[in-house]
Amino acid sequence: MLHKKSSRNNLMAKALAASVMTAAVVIPVATENVEAAPVIKTTFKDVAKSHWAYESIKRVAEKGLVTGYEDGTYKPSAQVTRAEFATFLSRVFDSSERATVSFSDVSNTHWANDAIKEGLALGFIKVEDFSNNKFDPNKPMTRGEMSRWLANGLAHANADYGKAIEELTNSSLTIIPIPEFYGGGVNKKDLPYIGVALGIGLLSGYEDFKFKPNGNTTRAEVATILIRFMDAMKKTPSDFTGLKELREVAETGTNILTISNYKKTKYTGYEGVLGKPHTYLNKTGVATIEHAIFIDTTGPKPKSIFKDMFINEKTEGAILLNKGLYRIYYEYTFKPSRDVSLQSVKNGSDMHFASNVMVDKSKIEQFNLSSPKTTSKNEFLKGETYRYWALNGVDNRAGSEVTSHADDGSLFYYVVPK
Repeated sequence: MLHKKSSRNNLMAKALAASVMTAAVVIPVATENVEAAPVIKTTFKDVAKSHWAYESIKRVAEKGLVTGYEDGTYKPSAQVTRAEFATFLSRVFDSSERATVSFSDVSNTHWANDAIKEGLALGFIKVEDFSNNKFDPNKPMTRGEMSRWLANGLAHANADYGKAIEELTNSSLTIIPIPEFYGGGVNKKDLPYIGVALGIGLLSGYEDFKFKPNGNTTRAEVATILIRFMDAMKKTPSDFTGLKELREVAETGTNILTISNYKKTKYTGYEGVLGKPHTYLNKTGVATIEHAIFIDTTGPKPKSIFKDMFINEKTEGAILLNKGLYRIYYEYTFKPSRDVSLQSVKNGSDMHFASNVMVDKSKIEQFNLSSPKTTSKNEFLKGETYRYWALNGVDNRAGSEVTSHADDGSLFYYVVPK
Protein backbone atom coordinates (compact mmCIF):
# COMPACT_ATOMS: atom_id res chain seq x y z
CA MET A 1 0.00 0.00 0.00
CA LEU A 2 1.36 3.39 -0.92
CA HIS A 3 1.18 6.22 1.59
CA LYS A 4 0.62 9.87 0.87
CA LYS A 5 3.52 12.18 1.71
CA SER A 6 3.05 14.10 4.88
CA SER A 7 1.08 17.27 4.24
CA ARG A 8 3.26 18.96 6.82
CA ASN A 9 6.40 18.06 4.85
CA ASN A 10 4.76 19.27 1.65
CA LEU A 11 4.01 22.64 3.22
CA MET A 12 7.57 22.81 4.55
CA ALA A 13 8.98 22.07 1.10
CA LYS A 14 6.77 24.68 -0.53
CA ALA A 15 7.76 27.29 2.03
CA LEU A 16 11.43 26.48 1.55
CA ALA A 17 11.14 26.69 -2.22
CA ALA A 18 9.50 30.07 -1.98
CA SER A 19 12.20 31.23 0.46
CA VAL A 20 15.02 30.14 -1.84
CA MET A 21 13.42 31.77 -4.89
CA THR A 22 12.99 35.05 -3.04
CA ALA A 23 16.56 34.96 -1.76
CA ALA A 24 17.85 34.30 -5.28
CA VAL A 25 16.15 37.44 -6.59
CA VAL A 26 17.19 39.75 -3.77
CA ILE A 27 20.76 38.56 -3.14
CA PRO A 28 21.75 36.15 -5.91
CA VAL A 29 25.45 36.01 -4.93
CA ALA A 30 25.38 35.87 -1.14
CA THR A 31 23.89 32.38 -0.97
CA GLU A 32 25.35 31.87 2.47
CA ASN A 33 22.72 34.25 3.80
CA VAL A 34 19.83 32.07 2.61
CA GLU A 35 17.96 30.75 5.64
CA ALA A 36 18.58 27.04 6.16
CA ALA A 37 15.67 24.62 5.92
CA PRO A 38 14.33 23.24 9.21
CA VAL A 39 16.13 19.99 10.05
CA ILE A 40 14.22 17.02 11.44
CA LYS A 41 16.22 15.67 14.37
CA THR A 42 16.85 11.95 13.95
CA THR A 43 19.33 11.29 16.74
CA PHE A 44 18.91 12.06 20.40
CA LYS A 45 21.31 12.53 23.29
CA ASP A 46 19.54 9.92 25.42
CA VAL A 47 19.50 7.22 22.68
CA ALA A 48 22.97 5.83 22.07
CA LYS A 49 23.82 3.79 18.99
CA SER A 50 24.04 0.79 21.27
CA HIS A 51 20.38 1.20 22.33
CA TRP A 52 18.33 -1.78 21.19
CA ALA A 53 15.76 0.49 19.48
CA TYR A 54 18.25 2.99 18.00
CA GLU A 55 17.54 2.20 14.35
CA SER A 56 13.76 2.15 14.81
CA ILE A 57 13.80 5.44 16.71
CA LYS A 58 15.92 6.97 13.98
CA ARG A 59 13.55 5.74 11.27
CA VAL A 60 10.35 7.01 12.90
CA ALA A 61 12.06 10.34 13.56
CA GLU A 62 13.14 10.58 9.91
CA LYS A 63 9.55 9.96 8.84
CA GLY A 64 8.25 12.55 11.31
CA LEU A 65 6.08 9.99 13.08
CA VAL A 66 7.59 10.39 16.55
CA THR A 67 9.57 13.50 17.39
CA GLY A 68 11.87 14.31 20.26
CA TYR A 69 11.73 17.03 22.88
CA GLU A 70 13.13 20.55 22.85
CA ASP A 71 15.99 19.53 25.13
CA GLY A 72 17.26 17.08 22.49
CA THR A 73 15.98 13.95 24.21
CA TYR A 74 13.66 11.21 23.00
CA LYS A 75 12.82 9.73 26.42
CA PRO A 76 12.81 6.11 25.19
CA SER A 77 11.63 4.70 28.52
CA ALA A 78 8.66 7.06 28.91
CA GLN A 79 5.19 5.56 28.69
CA VAL A 80 3.03 6.39 25.68
CA THR A 81 -0.35 8.01 26.30
CA ARG A 82 -3.54 7.60 24.32
CA ALA A 83 -3.21 11.10 22.88
CA GLU A 84 0.37 10.41 21.80
CA PHE A 85 -0.39 7.07 20.17
CA ALA A 86 -3.38 8.57 18.36
CA THR A 87 -1.01 11.21 17.01
CA PHE A 88 1.60 8.65 15.92
CA LEU A 89 -0.94 6.52 14.04
CA SER A 90 -2.59 9.55 12.47
CA ARG A 91 0.80 10.53 11.04
CA VAL A 92 1.20 7.04 9.55
CA PHE A 93 -2.12 7.32 7.73
CA ASP A 94 -1.92 11.08 7.03
CA SER A 95 -5.60 11.06 6.07
CA SER A 96 -7.82 14.07 5.46
CA GLU A 97 -10.83 12.24 6.94
CA ARG A 98 -12.18 13.54 10.24
CA ALA A 99 -15.06 12.29 12.39
CA THR A 100 -17.88 14.58 13.46
CA VAL A 101 -18.23 12.79 16.82
CA SER A 102 -15.94 13.69 19.68
CA PHE A 103 -15.15 12.87 23.30
CA SER A 104 -16.39 15.05 26.14
CA ASP A 105 -12.90 15.39 27.65
CA VAL A 106 -11.11 16.33 24.39
CA SER A 107 -11.76 19.94 23.48
CA ASN A 108 -11.42 21.41 20.02
CA THR A 109 -8.26 23.17 21.21
CA HIS A 110 -6.62 20.03 22.60
CA TRP A 111 -3.27 19.42 20.88
CA ALA A 112 -4.30 15.87 19.86
CA ASN A 113 -7.90 16.65 18.91
CA ASP A 114 -7.27 16.49 15.16
CA ALA A 115 -5.41 13.18 15.41
CA ILE A 116 -8.13 11.64 17.59
CA LYS A 117 -10.83 12.69 15.13
CA GLU A 118 -8.79 11.17 12.32
CA GLY A 119 -8.55 7.95 14.32
CA LEU A 120 -12.31 7.93 14.83
CA ALA A 121 -12.89 8.52 11.12
CA LEU A 122 -10.55 5.70 10.08
CA GLY A 123 -11.81 3.33 12.77
CA PHE A 124 -8.62 2.58 14.67
CA ILE A 125 -10.27 4.45 17.54
CA LYS A 126 -13.88 3.50 18.30
CA VAL A 127 -16.22 5.48 20.57
CA GLU A 128 -17.81 2.30 21.92
CA ASP A 129 -14.50 1.17 23.40
CA PHE A 130 -14.61 4.00 25.94
CA SER A 131 -17.02 4.51 28.83
CA ASN A 132 -18.99 7.69 29.49
CA ASN A 133 -17.72 9.18 26.22
CA LYS A 134 -14.39 9.95 27.89
CA PHE A 135 -11.11 9.34 26.07
CA ASP A 136 -8.72 10.04 28.96
CA PRO A 137 -6.05 11.39 26.59
CA ASN A 138 -3.29 11.41 29.22
CA LYS A 139 -3.85 7.80 30.27
CA PRO A 140 -0.96 5.47 29.31
CA MET A 141 -1.85 3.04 26.54
CA THR A 142 -2.14 -0.60 27.58
CA ARG A 143 -0.80 -3.35 25.34
CA GLY A 144 -4.34 -4.67 24.95
CA GLU A 145 -5.58 -1.27 23.77
CA MET A 146 -2.60 -0.88 21.47
CA SER A 147 -3.35 -4.26 19.88
CA ARG A 148 -6.92 -3.16 19.29
CA TRP A 149 -5.93 0.13 17.64
CA LEU A 150 -3.29 -1.50 15.48
CA ALA A 151 -5.55 -4.34 14.31
CA ASN A 152 -8.37 -1.90 13.54
CA GLY A 153 -5.89 0.28 11.65
CA LEU A 154 -4.86 -2.68 9.52
CA ALA A 155 -8.53 -3.49 8.90
CA HIS A 156 -8.94 0.01 7.50
CA ALA A 157 -5.99 -0.57 5.17
CA ASN A 158 -7.06 -4.09 4.13
CA ALA A 159 -10.53 -5.55 4.72
CA ASP A 160 -9.09 -9.07 5.09
CA TYR A 161 -7.54 -8.04 8.39
CA GLY A 162 -11.06 -7.15 9.48
CA LYS A 163 -12.21 -10.64 8.45
CA ALA A 164 -9.42 -12.14 10.54
CA ILE A 165 -10.62 -10.17 13.57
CA GLU A 166 -14.18 -11.39 13.00
CA GLU A 167 -13.07 -15.03 12.63
CA LEU A 168 -11.07 -14.97 15.86
CA THR A 169 -13.93 -13.18 17.63
CA ASN A 170 -16.80 -15.39 16.54
CA SER A 171 -15.24 -18.86 16.75
CA SER A 172 -15.44 -21.07 19.84
CA LEU A 173 -12.29 -22.83 18.58
CA THR A 174 -10.02 -19.78 18.77
CA ILE A 175 -6.84 -20.18 20.82
CA ILE A 176 -4.50 -17.25 21.44
CA PRO A 177 -1.10 -18.63 22.56
CA ILE A 178 -0.55 -16.49 25.65
CA PRO A 179 -0.71 -17.65 29.29
CA GLU A 180 -3.57 -15.23 29.94
CA PHE A 181 -5.81 -17.05 27.45
CA TYR A 182 -6.49 -19.91 29.87
CA GLY A 183 -5.17 -18.27 33.03
CA GLY A 184 -7.16 -15.03 32.97
CA GLY A 185 -5.95 -11.48 33.37
CA VAL A 186 -7.09 -10.35 29.94
CA ASN A 187 -10.24 -8.72 28.64
CA LYS A 188 -11.77 -11.40 26.41
CA LYS A 189 -12.87 -8.71 23.97
CA ASP A 190 -9.20 -7.86 23.38
CA LEU A 191 -8.15 -11.42 22.53
CA PRO A 192 -8.88 -11.32 18.76
CA TYR A 193 -6.90 -8.09 18.43
CA ILE A 194 -4.04 -9.49 20.48
CA GLY A 195 -4.16 -12.52 18.19
CA VAL A 196 -3.75 -10.34 15.10
CA ALA A 197 -0.92 -8.37 16.73
CA LEU A 198 0.87 -11.60 17.69
CA GLY A 199 0.11 -13.31 14.40
CA ILE A 200 1.86 -10.68 12.31
CA GLY A 201 4.57 -9.89 14.86
CA LEU A 202 3.57 -6.37 15.88
CA LEU A 203 3.84 -7.27 19.55
CA SER A 204 5.20 -10.34 21.30
CA GLY A 205 5.26 -11.91 24.72
CA TYR A 206 7.89 -11.40 27.40
CA GLU A 207 10.52 -13.86 28.62
CA ASP A 208 7.91 -15.61 30.76
CA PHE A 209 5.69 -15.78 27.64
CA LYS A 210 3.04 -13.54 29.20
CA PHE A 211 1.56 -10.87 26.96
CA LYS A 212 0.73 -8.54 29.86
CA PRO A 213 -2.27 -6.92 28.17
CA ASN A 214 -2.68 -4.41 31.00
CA GLY A 215 0.97 -3.39 30.86
CA ASN A 216 2.13 -0.17 29.24
CA THR A 217 4.42 0.50 26.29
CA THR A 218 7.45 2.78 26.07
CA ARG A 219 8.39 5.25 23.37
CA ALA A 220 11.26 2.97 22.35
CA GLU A 221 8.91 0.00 21.96
CA VAL A 222 6.42 2.10 20.01
CA ALA A 223 9.10 3.10 17.51
CA THR A 224 9.67 -0.56 16.69
CA ILE A 225 5.93 -1.30 16.61
CA LEU A 226 5.26 1.55 14.16
CA ILE A 227 7.95 0.29 11.77
CA ARG A 228 6.42 -3.19 11.86
CA PHE A 229 2.94 -1.73 11.43
CA MET A 230 3.92 0.17 8.28
CA ASP A 231 5.48 -2.99 6.86
CA ALA A 232 2.30 -4.97 7.64
CA MET A 233 0.19 -2.39 5.83
CA LYS A 234 2.02 -3.28 2.62
CA LYS A 235 1.18 -6.97 3.02
CA THR A 236 -1.89 -9.18 3.31
CA PRO A 237 -2.85 -11.43 6.24
CA SER A 238 -1.89 -14.50 4.18
CA ASP A 239 1.73 -13.28 4.20
CA PHE A 240 1.99 -14.06 7.92
CA THR A 241 2.22 -17.74 8.85
CA GLY A 242 1.33 -17.07 12.48
CA LEU A 243 -1.92 -15.33 11.60
CA LYS A 244 -2.76 -18.05 9.07
CA GLU A 245 -2.35 -20.63 11.84
CA LEU A 246 -4.65 -18.72 14.18
CA ARG A 247 -7.29 -18.37 11.48
CA GLU A 248 -7.12 -22.06 10.53
CA VAL A 249 -7.49 -23.10 14.16
CA ALA A 250 -10.47 -20.77 14.57
CA GLU A 251 -12.10 -22.33 11.51
CA THR A 252 -11.23 -26.03 11.86
CA GLY A 253 -9.64 -26.63 15.27
CA THR A 254 -6.22 -27.38 13.76
CA ASN A 255 -3.29 -25.66 12.02
CA ILE A 256 -2.18 -28.75 10.06
CA LEU A 257 -2.49 -27.24 6.58
CA THR A 258 -0.56 -24.09 7.46
CA ILE A 259 2.33 -25.58 9.42
CA SER A 260 2.85 -29.02 7.86
CA ASN A 261 3.14 -30.59 4.41
CA TYR A 262 0.00 -32.64 4.93
CA LYS A 263 -2.83 -32.02 2.48
CA LYS A 264 -6.53 -32.60 2.85
CA THR A 265 -8.06 -35.52 0.94
CA LYS A 266 -11.52 -35.81 -0.53
CA TYR A 267 -12.73 -36.61 2.98
CA THR A 268 -13.27 -34.20 5.82
CA GLY A 269 -10.53 -32.83 8.05
CA TYR A 270 -10.46 -32.51 11.83
CA GLU A 271 -13.52 -30.28 11.65
CA GLY A 272 -15.49 -33.42 10.73
CA VAL A 273 -14.91 -35.07 14.11
CA LEU A 274 -14.46 -32.25 16.62
CA GLY A 275 -16.53 -32.91 19.72
CA LYS A 276 -17.88 -36.23 18.38
CA PRO A 277 -17.61 -39.33 20.60
CA HIS A 278 -15.10 -42.10 19.97
CA THR A 279 -15.61 -45.17 22.17
CA TYR A 280 -12.41 -46.94 23.21
CA LEU A 281 -11.93 -50.54 22.08
CA ASN A 282 -11.34 -51.74 25.64
CA LYS A 283 -14.48 -49.92 26.76
CA THR A 284 -12.58 -47.75 29.22
CA GLY A 285 -14.43 -44.66 28.12
CA VAL A 286 -15.41 -42.21 25.42
CA ALA A 287 -13.13 -39.50 24.04
CA THR A 288 -13.55 -36.51 21.76
CA ILE A 289 -10.96 -34.35 20.01
CA GLU A 290 -11.40 -30.63 20.66
CA HIS A 291 -8.19 -29.29 19.05
CA ALA A 292 -5.20 -30.68 17.14
CA ILE A 293 -2.25 -28.27 17.22
CA PHE A 294 0.73 -29.20 15.01
CA ILE A 295 4.29 -28.06 15.70
CA ASP A 296 6.85 -28.47 12.92
CA THR A 297 9.77 -30.25 14.60
CA THR A 298 11.19 -31.72 11.39
CA GLY A 299 14.15 -29.33 11.47
CA PRO A 300 16.62 -27.91 14.02
CA LYS A 301 14.08 -25.48 15.51
CA PRO A 302 10.38 -25.94 16.30
CA LYS A 303 8.14 -23.83 14.08
CA SER A 304 4.65 -22.58 14.90
CA ILE A 305 3.07 -19.62 16.62
CA PHE A 306 2.01 -22.21 19.24
CA LYS A 307 5.51 -23.63 19.88
CA ASP A 308 6.15 -21.72 23.12
CA MET A 309 2.79 -22.85 24.43
CA PHE A 310 3.79 -26.53 24.34
CA ILE A 311 7.54 -27.02 23.87
CA ASN A 312 10.23 -26.31 26.44
CA GLU A 313 13.24 -25.97 24.15
CA LYS A 314 15.70 -26.01 27.06
CA THR A 315 14.66 -29.39 28.43
CA GLU A 316 12.99 -31.25 25.58
CA GLY A 317 13.57 -29.22 22.44
CA ALA A 318 16.14 -31.53 20.87
CA ILE A 319 14.43 -34.84 21.66
CA LEU A 320 12.34 -34.99 18.48
CA LEU A 321 14.07 -32.32 16.40
CA ASN A 322 15.67 -33.20 13.05
CA LYS A 323 13.93 -36.58 12.96
CA GLY A 324 11.33 -35.77 10.31
CA LEU A 325 8.47 -35.65 12.83
CA TYR A 326 5.59 -33.32 13.56
CA ARG A 327 4.36 -33.09 17.10
CA ILE A 328 0.59 -33.01 17.55
CA TYR A 329 -0.82 -31.55 20.73
CA TYR A 330 -4.33 -32.87 21.12
CA GLU A 331 -6.91 -31.39 23.43
CA TYR A 332 -9.19 -34.21 24.49
CA THR A 333 -12.40 -34.52 26.40
CA PHE A 334 -12.62 -37.92 28.06
CA LYS A 335 -15.38 -39.57 30.06
CA PRO A 336 -14.26 -42.89 31.61
CA SER A 337 -16.60 -45.82 32.03
CA ARG A 338 -14.59 -46.97 35.07
CA ASP A 339 -11.61 -45.74 37.07
CA VAL A 340 -8.71 -45.93 34.62
CA SER A 341 -5.06 -44.94 34.40
CA LEU A 342 -3.41 -42.99 31.62
CA GLN A 343 -1.80 -46.19 30.35
CA SER A 344 -5.20 -47.89 30.12
CA VAL A 345 -6.41 -44.96 28.06
CA LYS A 346 -3.41 -45.26 25.75
CA ASN A 347 -3.96 -48.97 25.25
CA GLY A 348 -7.63 -48.61 24.59
CA SER A 349 -7.96 -46.85 21.28
CA ASP A 350 -6.70 -45.38 18.05
CA MET A 351 -3.56 -43.29 18.58
CA HIS A 352 -5.20 -40.03 17.53
CA PHE A 353 -7.94 -40.31 20.15
CA ALA A 354 -5.68 -41.26 23.07
CA SER A 355 -2.24 -40.50 24.47
CA ASN A 356 -0.51 -41.04 27.79
CA VAL A 357 2.29 -38.60 26.95
CA MET A 358 1.62 -35.38 28.82
CA VAL A 359 2.65 -31.88 27.86
CA ASP A 360 5.84 -30.67 29.55
CA LYS A 361 5.05 -29.77 33.16
CA SER A 362 6.56 -26.28 32.86
CA LYS A 363 4.20 -25.51 29.97
CA ILE A 364 1.19 -26.80 31.85
CA GLU A 365 2.03 -24.35 34.62
CA GLN A 366 3.03 -21.40 32.40
CA PHE A 367 0.02 -21.58 30.09
CA ASN A 368 -2.49 -22.99 32.58
CA LEU A 369 -3.17 -26.03 30.40
CA SER A 370 -5.59 -28.65 31.66
CA SER A 371 -3.77 -31.95 32.19
CA PRO A 372 -3.68 -34.97 34.51
CA LYS A 373 -1.08 -34.58 37.23
CA THR A 374 0.84 -37.84 36.78
CA THR A 375 0.96 -40.97 34.64
CA SER A 376 1.14 -43.42 37.55
CA LYS A 377 -2.26 -43.18 39.25
CA ASN A 378 -5.83 -43.67 38.18
CA GLU A 379 -6.29 -40.05 37.24
CA PHE A 380 -9.54 -40.63 35.37
CA LEU A 381 -12.44 -41.41 37.69
CA LYS A 382 -15.70 -42.93 36.56
CA GLY A 383 -18.54 -40.47 36.22
CA GLU A 384 -16.38 -37.40 35.74
CA THR A 385 -15.60 -35.74 32.40
CA TYR A 386 -12.01 -34.57 31.90
CA ARG A 387 -10.52 -32.10 29.47
CA TYR A 388 -6.77 -32.36 28.97
CA TRP A 389 -3.85 -31.84 26.57
CA ALA A 390 -1.57 -34.68 25.49
CA LEU A 391 1.18 -35.27 22.94
CA ASN A 392 1.23 -37.39 19.82
CA GLY A 393 3.20 -37.30 16.60
CA VAL A 394 3.46 -38.25 12.92
CA ASP A 395 6.24 -38.17 10.34
CA ASN A 396 6.52 -36.09 7.20
CA ARG A 397 7.49 -38.75 4.67
CA ALA A 398 5.67 -38.88 1.36
CA GLY A 399 2.61 -41.09 1.63
CA SER A 400 2.22 -40.63 5.39
CA GLU A 401 -1.37 -40.39 6.64
CA VAL A 402 -3.17 -38.75 9.52
CA THR A 403 -6.60 -40.30 9.86
CA SER A 404 -9.20 -41.63 12.31
CA HIS A 405 -12.94 -41.59 12.84
CA ALA A 406 -15.64 -41.01 15.41
CA ASP A 407 -18.38 -43.50 16.40
CA ASP A 408 -20.78 -42.15 13.77
CA GLY A 409 -18.31 -42.85 10.97
CA SER A 410 -17.27 -39.24 10.41
CA LEU A 411 -13.52 -38.93 9.92
CA PHE A 412 -10.47 -36.79 9.29
CA TYR A 413 -8.02 -37.81 6.59
CA TYR A 414 -4.82 -36.04 5.51
CA VAL A 415 -1.85 -37.31 3.50
CA VAL A 416 1.63 -36.16 2.54
CA PRO A 417 1.62 -36.10 -1.28
CA LYS A 418 4.00 -38.53 -3.02
